[in-house]
Amino acid sequence: MLEWVKKNAQTVSVFVIVLLVWHFGVVLLGIKEYILPTPLAAVKTLFEAKYRWSFNFMATFYEVVGGFILSALVGVFLGIAIVWSDWLKRAILPFLVFVNTLPKIAIAPLFMIWFGYGILPNILIVVLISFFPMVINTATGLAAVEEDLLDLVNYLHATKWQKLKMIQLPNSLPYIFSGLKITSTTAVVGAIVGEFIASDKGLGSVIISSQTTLSTPAIFGSLILISAIGLGLFWAVEIMERVLMPWEKQK
Repeated sequence: MLEWVKKNAQTVSVFVIVLLVWHFGVVLLGIKEYILPTPLAAVKTLFEAKYRWSFNFMATFYEVVGGFILSALVGVFLGIAIVWSDWLKRAILPFLVFVNTLPKIAIAPLFMIWFGYGILPNILIVVLISFFPMVINTATGLAAVEEDLLDLVNYLHATKWQKLKMIQLPNSLPYIFSGLKITSTTAVVGAIVGEFIASDKGLGSVIISSQTTLSTPAIFGSLILISAIGLGLFWAVEIMERVLMPWEKQK
């Protein structure tokens, strides 16, 4: 633990300074709690049973993680498809760009109509918001192979599948993990967007219900837990990256 603190001393210092400025700024300026609570007031609400924090946290957690995994799988698959065939690239890529340009906040109500209320439509909203960076990063990584290396494996009569498995996929790992890091943050946004539109559970629904009663500390408590999910997912991707790409540690 001490080693981790030393390694991340600058990051920890920034968080501590922000929290101290926030707390004493609210206290010294006499800001009302319903406008801006202190960090302690926000944390205190996390122990209030009426908000059912565990239940709502797990609902948002399932939506974020489920949407993240599905976005990663769909994104990698479509990225491979784009690089695999010029015909598929011409057929799929313009449509994917079109889908990505659609306003997600306007599509979310349609998902609620088609799939009802609950976790499923929110997961699909996460996928809609998060899959495109995975597609582009995967396709870029697969295509960013040195021409000399491709000429060599072509000379050795490697099949298209062998080139993909042995050369292109390993080469694309840094790009894929960059996409996963982006997706880990956008997945949180997607889940909360879905819960804002229509949901009776999840941290987004706590924010909406707290807004109507001016329970600002509960809103900040929800934001703390939402950030914890995003940070946890981001760190999980980093750990996976270290495991699957140990050579990056040497750089």
